[in-house]
Amino acid sequence: MLRRRVEEALGFAGKIFHPEYVAALGYGAASGLLTPEEYDLLQNEITHLTGRGFFAPKRPLRFEVDGIALLGVSLGIVRDEKPSDRQWLRELLVQSEAHLSSDAWQTGLVRAARLVVGETGLHLVPPDLAVAMNAKGIRACDSGDLTRGWEITARLEAHNGDPGRDAVRLALFDHVLARQGQIAIAGANRNDLISLLNNLARSMRLWTYESKSRTPNSAIARWEIENEYHVQNLLWTVLAPVFADLEDEENLPSIGHKHPRADLGIPSLRTIVEVKFMRGSGQAACAKVIEEIAADASLYLSKTDIYDSIVAFVWDDRAQTEQHQELKSGLESIKGVSAAIILPRPSKMKRP
Repeated sequence: MLRRRVEEALGFAGKIFHPEYVAALGYGAASGLLTPEEYDLLQNEITHLTGRGFFAPKRPLRFEVDGIALLGVSLGIVRDEKPSDRQWLRELLVQSEAHLSSDAWQTGLVRAARLVVGETGLHLVPPDLAVAMNAKGIRACDSGDLTRGWEITARLEAHNGDPGRDAVRLALFDHVLARQGQIAIAGANRNDLISLLNNLARSMRLWTYESKSRTPNSAIARWEIENEYHVQNLLWTVLAPVFADLEDEENLPSIGHKHPRADLGIPSLRTIVEVKFMRGSGQAACAKVIEEIAADASLYLSKTDIYDSIVAFVWDDRAQTEQHQELKSGLESIKGVSAAIILPRPSKMKRP
């Protein structure tokens, strides 16, 4: 869509571009869509534009009160090296905001343009625009803006704006969805822990397991995983930066002659991460893992007020993915097990 607008601007046959066409090129430049020749054309047209007068008496207002166009031009001007161009636009934007003070949407666009060209300390409204500008790296937004902006967007609240307002809400929607896949480290909870462990399969893509050396001065490196202790080390590396109270080989209260010791414990989440290394294949191997986790849950959670949940993490050394769903269901049916994650041995780590 944006590239089509850029093509329309480039196809203009007149001697001087309309400001709206310059704005389209500005948006194209900000999105990395312009060729070097098109970028040079944008700079030439900005030079022509800054030499023109606006808010002239008895002349209808057009570009001066078009927030979308003003923002596009600001995105183009900010990429040139002429301080005079930025100053020209700053002065124009101050006039534009004064004329648009009764229109929150247009005022917000003008303020966004002012922020783009280097002004600071401006409060950006409405909240959906504030979040969209944050998503594009133009300004920071607070949690209140994020909450209100999401409410407006999720309710499909009607507006009197142009299609630009719809584009802003789409940017907000994408931004919020992306944030859902991120963990707030300062406040990570049990669901975040489970999400993190579930995504370890993706991390293994860059796990070092070489068939030849990567540099002339290095040996072939293979970070082999051979037992439960290696898996625990992997999990420690991933979890320790996120959970400050992570404990390894956590000693639990004795039960008769038993002295339970959990693999990894996170007291703040009241959660134990119990690791199993599944060497065998087939249903018998899966049944053995289920039995072991069931015994661990019964032992670990019976006499402690520190932990009330277990996350089972199974390294499947045979990569028998056809068994995983049934194994996962079996593990998660055990009382006290809040989640089960099965990580198959990556195919690049295939054993001889």
